This record gives sequence, structure tokens and C-alpha cells, in this order.
Amino acid sequence: MNKHFLVTVSNEYDHLTGVEFICSFFKQLSEHQITLLHISRLDANDMNKTLMKMWDKPEEGVTGPLTVGARRALDKSKSLLSESKMSVDHMITKTFPERYGKIQDILSEGASGLYDAILLGKRASDTLQWFFERPAEETAKAIIRDSSLNSPLWICPVPEIGRKHVLVCVDGSEGSMRAVDHVGYILSKQDQHTITLFHVENGAGLDSAAIFQRSTEILHTHDIGDERIHSDTTWGLNVAGTITSYAEKSGFAAIAVGLEGVDQGILKRMNLAGGTTSGLIERAEKISLWCCP
Repeated sequence: MNKHFLVTVSNEYDHLTGVEFICSFFKQLSEHQITLLHISRLDANDMNKTLMKMWDKPEEGVTGPLTVGARRALDKSKSLLSESKMSVDHMITKTFPERYGKIQDILSEGASGLYDAILLGKRASDTLQWFFERPAEETAKAIIRDSSLNSPLWICPVPEIGRKHVLVCVDGSEGSMRAVDHVGYILSKQDQHTITLFHVENGAGLDSAAIFQRSTEILHTHDIGDERIHSDTTWGLNVAGTITSYAEKSGFAAIAVGLEGVDQGILKRMNLAGGTTSGLIERAEKISLWCCP
């Protein structure tokens, strides 16, 4: 089954880290569909001049007015994907001016489409971190509730050549099991990557063997063979730091986590500051972070 990814693209077309990650991670991009999303800032200097300026011959599959920055980003994205043997016939572009703030606009678009993942590049993820670390005021709560975050969120820094495989953090919660299911679905045809189930012991007394068994059963439903599944447990009071250190040392390309763990429902409580996910967002410099609601 084709995977459909929503990839955010900023005016800074030299920082297309979401597109770069896809190009470096997948071996057969022809099986996937890419939607590039560009949101123009309301205070952009070229807004009045270029917001309504369309190409002389608009490309098929492009919806909305294209700014100069969007056109440059689109051209570079096509070039990157073409080098990865991705047919541009499998890519469409959506572009529109900022409506309710970029974060809400991104999440709203993600909720409106049947996307398998939303990819945020470096610039977008910096904004996301700033947004989530603000006090949990009612406005922020309303934005998250209204967005109906149903698609996993991939935060993609500049990828490092040579990194492979995915580390899935599991604690037995339904959130972590959804992360396992997402990773299995994404990697079902990507046999160049293995999956490591990782449990951090922090005194909670959870049964890691039972957690690994349940996780493995989920991966099997996606035709992931045992030869591609590994598991490991380690002790650590700072969960985010322990996960990051392990992933960096082992050269993983991505870390997958559930947004609701057994100890706290992170999005439900709207207090990411100091939480595991917030800590991972801060530390992810070379590794993509897959956050699964």
C-alpha cells in the first residue's frame, strides 16, 4: 500500500530537511505519495507582490498561489526526489497564506487529509518546540483539541549519511503500542531497516518481557520477520537522555515514541515542558523523531 506523507516546506529552501530525510531513509519512493505544504507568513516582505502570482504554466497537482520562496522550495524538492528515483507524478503541492498560525495550519491540514505522517523540517520543529513549551493556556489546549492530531508527527533535523534503522520506545502503554504499529506499517516493505524495541527501566516495575512480546506480535501483523526485530532494556532515571544516548551510540535514523505513556498522557495534560517528548525534541540533532498520537 502506498504511503502518503505531508512534508512542510519553508521559504528557506536550503533547509528542506523533511524532504532530505525521506530521500535518505526510503529505498523505493515510487511507492509513496508526497504532498508538499508551504504556508506563507502573513508578514512576509514579498506577500503583497507575489502571493497571487502564479507560474506561467502551473504544474499539474499544484494547488494555491505560489510565492517566490515556495517556487524555489518546490524546484529543489523535485530535484532531491528525482535524484532518489521518485517520480514527480507522485507529488502534489499545497500552498496558502498563514491563517491561524503556522502550527495550527499544519495540524489542521494533517487532520483534513489521510496522511500516514506529517513531516516537519528543522525550522518547523523549532517553532513546534517553542509552541509546546509555552504555558499550557486555554488557547494552546483548544488548538491541539481542534487539530485532532491523528497522524504521527515526524520531526526531521538534517539527516546524517549512514544512519539506518528505527528505535521504538515501549512502556506497555497504548500510545507506545500505536508507535510500534506505525513503525511496522511504515517499514513493512523497507527491509533495509531493522526495528529495535527499547524499554527504559526507571523503577516503575513494568514487565519488559511482556511488553516486548506484545510489540513483536504487532510487528508480525505487518510481515516484519523476527530477523528484523531486536529488543533491549536499560536503566535510566532521565528517560529522554537515556533514549537519545542509546540512539546516538547505535546510529539509529529515527526514534519512535507514543505521545501518551503509562505515567502521563502528554498531550492530554498539555504540559510537554520537562516531559520525555519535549526532552527528545530538544536533543534530536541527527535523528528523526516520530511522535505517535
